[in-house]
Amino acid sequence: MARILVIDDNTDLLQMIRLLLEERGGHEAILAAEGEDGLRKAMENPPDLAIVDIMMPGMNGYEVCRRLRQEPATADIPIIVLTARGQEIDRRTAMEAGADLHIPKPVTMSELLERVNELLARGKRQPAAPLGGTIAFLSLRGGVGTTTLAVNLSLLLAQQSEQKPCLIDLSPSSGNVALQLGLRPDPNWSALALLSTGIGAETIQTYLLSHPSGLRVLAAPFVPIVGEGLPRDKVLAALSALRHSFPLLVIDLPSILNEVTMAALENADTIALVTTADPASIQATIGTLQALKGFQEKIRLILNQPVSRQPVSRQALERIFRRPIDGLVPFDPAQAQALARGKPLAYTNPDAPLAKAVATLVPALQPVRRAAAP
Repeated sequence: MARILVIDDNTDLLQMIRLLLEERGGHEAILAAEGEDGLRKAMENPPDLAIVDIMMPGMNGYEVCRRLRQEPATADIPIIVLTARGQEIDRRTAMEAGADLHIPKPVTMSELLERVNELLARGKRQPAAPLGGTIAFLSLRGGVGTTTLAVNLSLLLAQQSEQKPCLIDLSPSSGNVALQLGLRPDPNWSALALLSTGIGAETIQTYLLSHPSGLRVLAAPFVPIVGEGLPRDKVLAALSALRHSFPLLVIDLPSILNEVTMAALENADTIALVTTADPASIQATIGTLQALKGFQEKIRLILNQPVSRQPVSRQALERIFRRPIDGLVPFDPAQAQALARGKPLAYTNPDAPLAKAVATLVPALQPVRRAAAP
């Protein structure tokens, strides 16, 4: 017998599912008509599985899924989204929020019970595989939090794994990665352009900064570079050398599609395209998606909320961009102080809303693995 939490504002459907689970399935059903009440019951006594509706007053089902995944006690339980929203974008949004299964209404009770038992037999969901390869963070609109997300993701992963990632700041205009980490950007990559020899795995190590978390950083120079910055061939050589020592590279890119940026995008496994809901950012994101049509398979669209009120909803933005948003980072009032102190939230306060949200981006940033040719 399993304990199953059912959250739906349709009281008649709640009772039908309770009868199904208890009388036909032999399970115990815990019912909630609101998302907040369902979360409270889940925290008091974690269930073995949750069935969640999407369209509910107050907290919707997507947010319920995200909150369940963020809490250690419920992070691994199977979640079924049972909803009248049956489009492909709805299924993808549910899966990105943390659901294991998306079932459109109407559904027969026999089918629902079969799916419940299948998930219970499968057991707890497996944690996402550790990230590997190269992730490039990009926005052609400055000030949207691209560097903040790259820094916090890198710190999060550095603290979770013995194999530390390397964070690379390719901005030629006094990049802020070292500043956010409270590090002095010396050494940095500027001297790499002067090397007459190749850039090997041992050579590149002498240009890296070390953060107390174990994160290694290839910083941008404090004094802005006149021109494009590090030449394309040096960028490619540096990335190649770093791959010999680090399982994951995270690149913070400048807000321009120059040769350096394009070289990094070509070599990235995943492109995290960061946007906000302000008109200038929306315009820049639409233009970027058009300019990078050849990279669509690698792009993950991340919506950051650097201000407390978002002028355009997530659903409206998805219609504007004509694609789903792959990750959402909410406004966190503690971020301003973290920037001023050079103490990122993922390092000093992993329970902060921003740090938790960055952790939920990990599955979305997994690279698409192409099948080998037969």
